[in-house]
Amino acid sequence: MINSSSGRQIIIIGTGVAGLSAAKAARTQDPEAEIIMFGEENLVPYYRLRLCEFIGKSADFDGLKINDEEWFKKNKIRLELSSKVTLIDTGAKKIRANGKEYSFDSLVLATGSTPIMPPFKGKELSKVHTLWTWADVAEINKSLNGAKKAVVIGGGLLGLETAHKISEMGINVTLIEGMPRLLPKQLDEEGSQIFNDKVQSLGISVLCGKTVTGFEGDSLGNVNKVHMTDGTVIDADVVIVSVGVAPNTSVIKDTGISMDRFVSVNEKMETSIKDIYAAGDVAGIKGRWFGQWAVASKQGQVAGINAAKGNAEYKITDVPYILATMGTRVVCSGDTGVIKPENSNETYEIDQRIDKEKFNYSRLVFRKGVFVGYMLIGEPAKAFNKLQSLLQTDVSIENLYNVLFND
Repeated sequence: MINSSSGRQIIIIGTGVAGLSAAKAARTQDPEAEIIMFGEENLVPYYRLRLCEFIGKSADFDGLKINDEEWFKKNKIRLELSSKVTLIDTGAKKIRANGKEYSFDSLVLATGSTPIMPPFKGKELSKVHTLWTWADVAEINKSLNGAKKAVVIGGGLLGLETAHKISEMGINVTLIEGMPRLLPKQLDEEGSQIFNDKVQSLGISVLCGKTVTGFEGDSLGNVNKVHMTDGTVIDADVVIVSVGVAPNTSVIKDTGISMDRFVSVNEKMETSIKDIYAAGDVAGIKGRWFGQWAVASKQGQVAGINAAKGNAEYKITDVPYILATMGTRVVCSGDTGVIKPENSNETYEIDQRIDKEKFNYSRLVFRKGVFVGYMLIGEPAKAFNKLQSLLQTDVSIENLYNVLFND
């Protein structure tokens, strides 16, 4: 058993942004605590949001590091990398990793999430990938070497960024989205069409409302075709699957910690068991899950402060959805009127402006004279910060458009 020689023992499982934020906050709150972070990768915490930037480029991991190894030594935060936690004993307050046991006074679960691979026929074929880690980028780049045709399955943020980067390499890209249109949860039909047109203007083929059944391979075991339920077959030298993520909860199950799909936490990021906290992609607060970097960072900070006997609360706020890819930007925030609660009788006043030639779009949403939400694509999106500050006010449409186009 490895015990703390002095002070409080804080263990953090996960080296993503939530885990790192928890470690930083715990160290600030308690300069004497012993803090140990466990990560399954053999790498220090890095900016996952920037992984797509390295598609088709030579590896330069140093450019992705959030903090280098020296920073962790200076701040006395111990990193246990290539370490898979296989047991959490909530009663004895200990964990097991790599055959060793570690005791804790406080535990932060920041295990993150894993990309979903549906049960596609042929998913085991070579050159079929998901993208979530630095190692994934390296493998994808090997597969892209000499490739002429690529298929990206999934039209979310990561799938779109991946398709764009591969297209920029001169590779023919087909993007497949199972929903009837791109970004259906974020954009209305008009906005989705503008964004779709922008994507296709770059030479990327977009197929919406299509369901993939599986992959076919060549005699060497490499993928070479993608099959769909309607009989459509697409040639592919590389396939990237980006259809969503699932929380990493395998080690948390059967621990007595309350969870549904995600670990249930309150505003202090406390789980159902005292001195155990959760943050980031693995955590759900009051039935809500965000899956956003900024949210995970803030939740980790709150969890770290409280794990070090502080007193912090996470306040749920609406964080704008921001997508910057395909040579444009999409920003949505507030109540856009796209997804109404069941049995809602709310009436919206909506102002739309469309510029099909420049792929620009704006949708300003009002309810009872109050500015409650917006969608912006292209040039108007540059002013989203100013619009964000005006939400829930009775600002006029004229003043909003002065902000969008004249400031």
